[in-house]
Amino acid sequence: MYTFNNDVSIYLQIVDILTKEIISGKLKPSQKILSVREYANLFKANPNTICKALQILEDKKLIYTERTNGKYVTEDLNIINKYK
Repeated sequence: MYTFNNDVSIYLQIVDILTKEIISGKLKPSQKILSVREYANLFKANPNTICKALQILEDKKLIYTERTNGKYVTEDLNIINKYK
């Protein structure tokens, strides 16, 4: 279970956690990530908070959406290395 710091917005902390999982290789390139609902259960957070975090990761190009199939970790290693 995750404990969040009250001084920083939860969605930013989730962005940080998922970014670290991507750059460490825990989440591998082209791997499907959990759904919003699954992350909401995992982090004990509101689904809107998860959506906001995932949108930031998508804006950073660390994840991408395949219509109707879900969200995936980028296959572009240059982007991943940029955040290391």
